[in-house]
Amino acid sequence: MFDFFRQLFETPANSEASSAEQAVDLAAAALLIEIAVSDEHFCEDELGTLEGILKQRMGISQPQLDQIIEQAKAEQHDATSLHQFTSLLNQHYSPIQKRDLVQYMWLIAYADGNLDKYEEYMIRKIAELIHLSHSDFILAKTRAKQEL
Repeated sequence: MFDFFRQLFETPANSEASSAEQAVDLAAAALLIEIAVSDEHFCEDELGTLEGILKQRMGISQPQLDQIIEQAKAEQHDATSLHQFTSLLNQHYSPIQKRDLVQYMWLIAYADGNLDKYEEYMIRKIAELIHLSHSDFILAKTRAKQEL
């Protein structure tokens, strides 16, 4: 699944997609999509939640969003290391941004009304890789539940 994001990161230096801010946003989007597809059921509720987060909370444009979602659906069974995305977030995200990202992950995982063990595993794994404190991990989960 991550081949699409790798292509976006490797665009020429003069293009919009090569800016550091967009690369970080795309890394976060890739991780959110990984949560949506981790249970191998990319349902409409998860898709709607994912689109809302990417558009409203992360400012991803509709054309870019459509491309990201379509690629995620097509390649949801591919397995690739999360390291390139989490390392980028570790370089650029504050602890609060990391907590918010994990909160978004919980929202996506809860969107279909069923927290799958693979979704929970991936959220925990990503939280660990971005060095999110346990208290912020719990706070993110609690806030996501309150938003439902």
